[in-house]
Amino acid sequence: MKDELVLETSEQIHALAHPLRQRVLNLLTNAPYTNKQLSALLQVTPPRLHFHVRELQAAGLIEIISEQPKGGVVEKYYRAVARKVRLKSESMEAFDRQDLIETTLEALRQEYIRANTFFEGQIPDLRMTHELVRLSQERLERIQGLLDALHDEVYKALEDPERDTYEQFFAVTGLLHTLPPVIADEGI
Repeated sequence: MKDELVLETSEQIHALAHPLRQRVLNLLTNAPYTNKQLSALLQVTPPRLHFHVRELQAAGLIEIISEQPKGGVVEKYYRAVARKVRLKSESMEAFDRQDLIETTLEALRQEYIRANTFFEGQIPDLRMTHELVRLSQERLERIQGLLDALHDEVYKALEDPERDTYEQFFAVTGLLHTLPPVIADEGI
């Protein structure tokens, strides 16, 4: 598995423009799975999942790493081709950034709902913050540095040779953005 894949084609970017495909890619970054295993983990029908797996494979984001006979069929194990996926700067400008962000937020929403249902409203180790705050440039840069450090730590976890032995998956999400001036004028 490569450390990083830079998305350069519209086909690659389009492949990530669906929340289920983002969820599949995230799982396959951590471990290899069959379609059947993925459909159980993601609670979707195998035919629906198979379509999205084929889209990811056609875009070069995942690959078959082994094929094993089992009960008259051949199970294909898929794995992400890279630990990290990022957009090439020029690709981001050509693609509708808003669609990609909304798709990512929808994938986050689906993962949260699935976890909340599974843990019956008591998700362990849940941490969340959502604040509308005015920041000095210095504090903004510190927060950006902390988010960058968090990002680096998450990707180090993906490189941990024992990560497949850990029992729990975690979702880590960070979003920092400037608010429009209208919010500031409303007294926030």
